[in-house]
Amino acid sequence: MGVEIKIVRELATVCVTASELVAIENLVKGELTKPAFIEQFDKMANSIKECYGLTTASLQIWLAISTETEFCEQFDAAYTHHKATYLSITNRPRVASERAYLDYMLLREYKETQTAYPLLKLTFARLDEFIDKWITNDAWLAMSIENCVKMLYRFLTEVAELKQKDPTDAFTIYQALMVALRPYCALLKNNFEVLEESVADAETV
Repeated sequence: MGVEIKIVRELATVCVTASELVAIENLVKGELTKPAFIEQFDKMANSIKECYGLTTASLQIWLAISTETEFCEQFDAAYTHHKATYLSITNRPRVASERAYLDYMLLREYKETQTAYPLLKLTFARLDEFIDKWITNDAWLAMSIENCVKMLYRFLTEVAELKQKDPTDAFTIYQALMVALRPYCALLKNNFEVLEESVADAETV
């Protein structure tokens, strides 16, 4: 073991970016309402949001196993499926991030992003930094999700090996990580739902 803190750290990092995106979106949409601009903003946000959806989806099956009985009955099949499919997840955040960057570049062509109004000027500078650090050049968001998924697989492999020898100890170690992950997953899910609601509200305007 020993990867637990790294998994939690990467998930916490992903959560922080989701909170930042929600804050930026609230500020932008609180000041701007032009349909074409909002539609383009939502395209960008939806691409980033896909990264958060992938993260929560990769964790939900494990968080759902909450008792030792469920662990003994469900873990092996879930692990076998995860082992066969987890690599297909790792590249998808980068693909979504690349699409988000293209959407962002189109967004930047709108005159609204060139405003001199202090609040919006600061908010778009904040968006620029978010895109630069987390989505495109450094791509830290995709990297954090990839690291989380890969280290989770490593952890699950170690749990699977221990389960063959001592199911109770394996569950104790497994459950300790799930308890640590649960608050961050709840925060990420909440931010994800806020972004979903924001897009839905824009579509009904």
